Amino acid sequence: MIQKRESLIQIPGIDEPLSLELPPELEARRQQALAVQHAGWNYWAMQLGSIEAEAAAWKLHTEDEDWRIWRARRFVAKSSGMELEVQPGELIVGRPKLGERDEADEQRAQKLSEDLRKEASFATGDTGHFHPNYDTVLTLGVGGILEKIDRLRGECGDADKETFYDSCRIAMEGFADYSRRLADECDALGDDNAREMADMCRRLATDAPQTFHEACQLMHMVLVTAWFCEDHGLACYGRMDRTLNRFYEADIAAGRLTPQRALEIISSMYIQLNRICPANLADGVIVGGRDGSGQDVTNTVTYLCLAARQATWLCYPTLAIAWHPETPNELMNFSMEMLATGINDPAFFSDVVIPAGLQDYGVSVEDSHNFMNSTCVEIKTVGNSNIWVATRYFNCPASLLEAMRQEVDGEVAPAADLDELRTRAKEVIAAEIRETAEALVGGWEHRAKNGCMPFASCMIDDCLDVGIDHDRGGCRYNWVENSFVGLANLADSLVAVDELVYQTGELTVPEFYQICADNFEGHEPLRQRILNELPSYGNDDPRADALAVDWADFLCETSESCIIAGSPYSPGFFCHMNHAWLGKETGATPDGRLAGIALADGAGAAQGREAAGPTASVLSTTKWSHRHALGGLVHNVRFNDSMFATADNRKAVRAVIETFLQRGGFEIQINLLSAETLKAAKADPESYQDLVVRVAGYSDYFNTLTPELKDEVIARTEFGEF
Repeated sequence: MIQKRESLIQIPGIDEPLSLELPPELEARRQQALAVQHAGWNYWAMQLGSIEAEAAAWKLHTEDEDWRIWRARRFVAKSSGMELEVQPGELIVGRPKLGERDEADEQRAQKLSEDLRKEASFATGDTGHFHPNYDTVLTLGVGGILEKIDRLRGECGDADKETFYDSCRIAMEGFADYSRRLADECDALGDDNAREMADMCRRLATDAPQTFHEACQLMHMVLVTAWFCEDHGLACYGRMDRTLNRFYEADIAAGRLTPQRALEIISSMYIQLNRICPANLADGVIVGGRDGSGQDVTNTVTYLCLAARQATWLCYPTLAIAWHPETPNELMNFSMEMLATGINDPAFFSDVVIPAGLQDYGVSVEDSHNFMNSTCVEIKTVGNSNIWVATRYFNCPASLLEAMRQEVDGEVAPAADLDELRTRAKEVIAAEIRETAEALVGGWEHRAKNGCMPFASCMIDDCLDVGIDHDRGGCRYNWVENSFVGLANLADSLVAVDELVYQTGELTVPEFYQICADNFEGHEPLRQRILNELPSYGNDDPRADALAVDWADFLCETSESCIIAGSPYSPGFFCHMNHAWLGKETGATPDGRLAGIALADGAGAAQGREAAGPTASVLSTTKWSHRHALGGLVHNVRFNDSMFATADNRKAVRAVIETFLQRGGFEIQINLLSAETLKAAKADPESYQDLVVRVAGYSDYFNTLTPELKDEVIARTEFGEF
């Protein structure tokens, strides 16, 4: 069951409405993608053929072979061993054939993988959140990139760089072979569409794309091989409207393409993405925003990318708009109408705050406006960066519990006031941040020796130009990002401790700590008083908000004081699913949260505590600077259906969104779902297969979430008319 799937859509600048009903064969592929994601499959269990090919390639490795050459051969081996799946009616082709292995294959794959891990050193750190420079790839094509490699190799006069260029040539030739092999798979189908796709893939093995369709096909092939052959799982299509618009406009002008056909091609890209990205992960597309000169870049492809999300109504990619004060009114209205369907896309990222934060890290003005959320809300620059995201997630309220435990166990003298207890909690988490950063410095150095990404180096600036691998400093920008989880729980807990211990003297720290250790058993009236009578963050309350601001500023400053890869350790405030995982292992906290319950789901209030309404909630969240939070920041808001039932109500929701962004908010995302609908979906999952919710920086099928996450989403405050 879905909320409100429309059949037609009117796109600004296109006279006739477009159909959101997919052609029968594409609809069949959509249904398959939906079924596969709900059935679940082991994404991490790579195909046996790829593992066997990799193992065979490793046997040829010698101590004299440069590691970059081995990594290039590994890319080629995994690509050549990957079993492909092509089906009739696909307008975009090429994906690994994924599925369950029989017991014998499973055992063989496991043994081969274990042997490889023992024998071959593997890269540490984040390899998945990778964004190729599609503009370069689409401009040069495979042949153009190979020509550039050969030219630079001939000019460099440096043996080490020559080896680097050799590794890049091996990888790019392997990619060309993958494109030809895919063409053979299409030929085997024998129908007209498949033969057309076969011809296209053969051309793309050597030539730059000339049409919109060819550009989309090449983008998808890059994505698949990056994911499955060089470990860049969760590489994304990125800023599709910028990348594809020149091809779209040229084809429209030449009469080679219609808007309807373009919508179907983009929809096919989305369907393919859902065939390789299982539920509970994430992948995104951002549209709109500004270029380096400050000009808005919204175009027809912007709207087609949004419309394709409505045509497919699948989980991925999540769609977002890069918002700035001059964002076209038509685009914001289109977004409100899209949200009104219940699809919960798009989200809104600030094309003011995020570029400013990137420029603080030395990013050029032009590059800073070409950013991408690297799956959830983590930020990296497009096509020129090696940035490790979500490394690691820090548990904020756990630091307060540890500070209280130290006092209870007599390791420190009783704190004289909240400031002293708060200082101790800060020392706890600061030590964790520094220790993690020190370990990451070692991880970055290890990666330079045992990583190396020759395929990525072909399409990430400035690796080819400087002759240095992606993992050895060749990328234009390099840093590591983390995320702090449960800021609201920490702020509300500090209010409770201050009130009950230091202001009224009703409890001592040891007594309050024991109540939490006992999960408030026998103290439910106290817990309800904390939840319902004491101030809480997210209600524009100066007492609670001041504590959140103090901690947010402290966490940002402490994180950025640590240097990794020559850049500050970048902070974030989001959680993917980690608010549930960390909450599960965290005992009850002084804010009244019970043991095992999910922590707050982002930078906003804890679930269910925004009693003063959505405007007060965004006012609280934007009292501290989001400019530093390149690691990602999310503010979740949930409205019921009534808030999108009339034009006036939609204007009110838009006002909340724009208030958040105008006040310096980083990212805001909307769920249009009632608690009744969510509870019904929990009780009867078969009737709600298409129900997608915004979780904590990403979207997911409600019925694939863990029970804890389902309860967390249901518990969020639901805003009606205000």
